Amino acid sequence: MPAWYIHTIVNMVIFSPILVFLKIFSVELLLMIITWGVLIDLDHLPYYILKFRTFDFFKILKFSGRDFKSDTVHFYPLHTLEFFVILSLSAVLVKFDMGFILFILTGLIHWILDGVRHYLHHRNFSWLKYYSAVYYLFRNVVR
Repeated sequence: MPAWYIHTIVNMVIFSPILVFLKIFSVELLLMIITWGVLIDLDHLPYYILKFRTFDFFKILKFSGRDFKSDTVHFYPLHTLEFFVILSLSAVLVKFDMGFILFILTGLIHWILDGVRHYLHHRNFSWLKYYSAVYYLFRNVVR
């Protein structure tokens, strides 16, 4: 099953009751949450474009599908701890707007699902090093 199916189903299952409990349920809000749960993976595109030097969408799908099957992890900026810290600090600036907080929670759930998938496939936590921009930069760029 493709990752975006999993993210979509889990977001619906988790957030539908939360939105009902908070008395803010709307189809529009749920669709926004589901959309963000899938769009967060757009940060995979630059990796594949740079690595394989192609803008061919179908080739990118082929490469990403191969990585998904083998559960190969790469550095993706929207999947980093630092990205979520920045989002959380931004929540303070918008006075903890509920929509913004749900946006952050959606990303965190996405992040956790990716980690669980990696753990089940490899039985290790090696994916964590790719989920830190600071670690990645010092390990691969600053050398």
